[in-house]
Amino acid sequence: MKRLFSGLRKKAAKTGGDDERFGTGLWRHNRDRFLRAVDRYYATAVALHEARPSGAASAGDDANGSADEVGTTTSATDETGTAGKDPVDVIVDGTHRLNALVEVVDAITADLHSRYPVSGQIVPGSVRSAVGDVPELLTKASSKVGEAVLAASMARSEAAGRPIDSSAQASARFIGDAEELLGRARENLARLGSS
Repeated sequence: MKRLFSGLRKKAAKTGGDDERFGTGLWRHNRDRFLRAVDRYYATAVALHEARPSGAASAGDDANGSADEVGTTTSATDETGTAGKDPVDVIVDGTHRLNALVEVVDAITADLHSRYPVSGQIVPGSVRSAVGDVPELLTKASSKVGEAVLAASMARSEAAGRPIDSSAQASARFIGDAEELLGRARENLARLGSS
């Protein structure tokens, strides 16, 4: 079990370096909010993985998507790219995707703080006109991860005998939405750097 999740959710250094890198204002708040959502998702995924019966075969072992002992099945096609995978595995795979997004959020917020330091929770007008919708994109990405947490939690409550496919697919879709939002934020910041 520990090997499955080893290396995920890198622990932040417990130094004052975070204050220097991300500030103490809005950019740090956005980063911390995202990290809290990722931590909740991780905890939910671990609990769901641990609740899986030890003999349950994942759909990755059976490409036809047969039912497993948790009462889950997977359909042959879906829009999230999760077809043929065990729903628990889909949720666990989300931890890997989110871990990669933590580095993206760190880069965005560190860049924002270095170019536009904000000490409070309000973006001054001059900074607002410079950064555009990047603060909103960060907030929406955090909200999407929060929605992924809710979907994973629903899967956890449904695992007692009902199919959890839709919750797993929703979780993957919300993580995809967060990836898209952070990609847009990164593009917007790149445009700022080139102008």
